[in-house]
Amino acid sequence: MAKVRDILIDVKIEQAQRQRKCRRNSSHVIAKGEWCLVVRTNATNDDYSYSRDAAKPMLDAAWAKLKGIYEGLGMSPPGT
Repeated sequence: MAKVRDILIDVKIEQAQRQRKCRRNSSHVIAKGEWCLVVRTNATNDDYSYSRDAAKPMLDAAWAKLKGIYEGLGMSPPGT
């Protein structure tokens, strides 16, 4: 069976190994040990960290886009 391609290769969650600042709002502090969303840019190969508060609207928008893709292909998203 062929390997399934990972289309979300540049997005992950990770536990902060040190205190970080959120890329969207520098007043959001990501404490050491806290989980955060990490997005790698293609242009510069930099990793940008986002706090949970900043990640929520980004993930909501991504979910809406994925649902639209499923529906455009005539499929139902998982769990529906």
